[in-house]
Amino acid sequence: MQSALAALTRLSEAFDRSAGDVVRLSGAPSAAETAETVRISPEAREAGTATDRHLTSGIEGAMVDMRVAKYAFIANLKVLQTGAELEETAAQLLKPKG
Repeated sequence: MQSALAALTRLSEAFDRSAGDVVRLSGAPSAAETAETVRISPEAREAGTATDRHLTSGIEGAMVDMRVAKYAFIANLKVLQTGAELEETAAQLLKPKG
């Protein structure tokens, strides 16, 4: 259970870092609100079709990192939930009947 708690802390920090990267790399916060059209660059099209290339930097990488951190965080929460359920079941089994 301690390792799951430590992982939650570590993943929360990683999520915060990735979110900060997304904000920093996306430019002004209002840029998305004022944009009326979207232009997809040739580089973006190429990155979207390349199946053997991994995006590890830039806003794309930061967004992927956020998603990975989110699901890893959820998995560790499930570990804690399962541990709590196991502990409760064990306590009920050891409880004297009478």
